[in-house]
Amino acid sequence: MRPDRLAICALVLPAALLAQTAGTVAAVTDLHVAPDGRVLASMKVGAPVQTLSQKSGWSQVAVEGWLHVSVIGPKRDSFAVSVKSPNGALMRAIADRNGAVVALVEDGMGLQQLQRTDQWAHVRRVGWVLTKDVKPGAGSVPVAAKPPASITIVTKPPAPPAAPPTVPPESLPGDVSVARRTAILTAPSGATLGTLDSATRLVTGAAERGWVKVTLEGWVREADLLPLDSAPISSVSAADLRADPARYKGRTVRWVVQVMAFQTADPLRKGLAPDESYLLARGPGSESSLLYLTLPPPLIELGKSLKPLSTVVVLARVRSGKSEPSGVPILDVLRIIQR
Repeated sequence: MRPDRLAICALVLPAALLAQTAGTVAAVTDLHVAPDGRVLASMKVGAPVQTLSQKSGWSQVAVEGWLHVSVIGPKRDSFAVSVKSPNGALMRAIADRNGAVVALVEDGMGLQQLQRTDQWAHVRRVGWVLTKDVKPGAGSVPVAAKPPASITIVTKPPAPPAAPPTVPPESLPGDVSVARRTAILTAPSGATLGTLDSATRLVTGAAERGWVKVTLEGWVREADLLPLDSAPISSVSAADLRADPARYKGRTVRWVVQVMAFQTADPLRKGLAPDESYLLARGPGSESSLLYLTLPPPLIELGKSLKPLSTVVVLARVRSGKSEPSGVPILDVLRIIQR
C-alpha cells in the first residue's frame, strides 16, 4: 500500500473506533449544540454517553433517556419532537418518575424520538461537551431502588415529610403537599380562588409555564354546592313552585326577594329542621308570596345583619315547592348578594 494511503487510514481508523466509544459524564457539564454554542442541557454526573468525535478539547456525544409526555412539544427543525417546558425538563434513565436523572434539558431543545408509550418518550440528542468532563468506559445511571419485599413494623409514627423541593413540574409525583401557604388560582395569572395552608395534600395534573394544575380532595356541605348542569333560573315564580313541586325540587333559582325577618324554625314548620336558621322573605320580585330561605352556617351572621324590608338577591336551591301545612316554598340559600 502506498505511504500516503497508509497515512489516510491512520487518520480515519481512530475516528471509526471513536464512534464506538462509550463513556460517562465525570462532572456536571453542559451539552452544547456546537463547541462553545448554545446550551442544550445540563448533564448529570454518571450519565452514559456515546462519543462520536473529538475536536479541540470538545467531544461530540449522543445522549439518550426518557421524558414524560407532558413536556414533549411539536417538531422543531429536523427533529421529530421538542421540549415544551419553560423551566426545563428532566431526562431520566428509565420511564419512571423515580428514575435517576440523566440531564436537565432546556425548553425548545429538538430531539429524535426513538420510542413512545402513553406516558413516556424515549429520546436521543447529539451535542458537544468538554472532553475533560467525559471519561471512557461503559457506565450506567442507577435506577430507582425497589422497595423491600419484607414488611417492617414501626413502633411510632413516621416523621412528617419534608416540603417538596422546587423542581420542574414533570418531576413532581401525582400526590404532593403544599410547601408553604399559597394562593390557588383559576389559571396561571388568573383570579384567586382561595388560599391553601401548608401541608395541604393535592394531586397534580397538567403543567404550563411553571404552573401546575392541582386537584384538592376534601368535604363541603351539600347545601353549598351548585350543579354545573343546572344554571340558575329567574323566570320561575313561587306560584310555579307550589303548582308543580316535583318538577322544581333541586332546581336553583336566582331571585330578588324582600327580607322580613331572621327566624329559627319551630316544630310547627314542617320541612325545616328543628332550630334551623332561615329568613322569612317575600317575593320573588313583585310577587308577594311568603318564602322560607334556610341559611347554612357561613351565612347565618349575614342573615342576622339584614334589616327588615331590605332587598337582596339570593341564589338558592329549591328544597320544597309547597311545604306543609302552609304551602310556603322552602329554599336553601347558596349565596346572598346585597344590593
